[in-house]
Amino acid sequence: MKALLGALVLLLVAGLSGTVVFLNPQKVKLVLTPVVRGVYYHLPEVGLGFLVSLSFFSGLVAGYLLALLARALKG
Repeated sequence: MKALLGALVLLLVAGLSGTVVFLNPQKVKLVLTPVVRGVYYHLPEVGLGFLVSLSFFSGLVAGYLLALLARALKG
């Protein structure tokens, strides 16, 4: 039962992520540095929905790793 619930949650998150990517097709260019002597670094243009989904999952992974670290340090 627990595996079925996990699979359903995974399917729901994947579906919602796909919906966000599909509904936000606008291209965005991320500028990584300010302009210094006319030069700046940027990433190739990617979809806004992809960046939103990527930041969401990055936050999930960071929170999970911090929770593991806190649990390991607690003993």
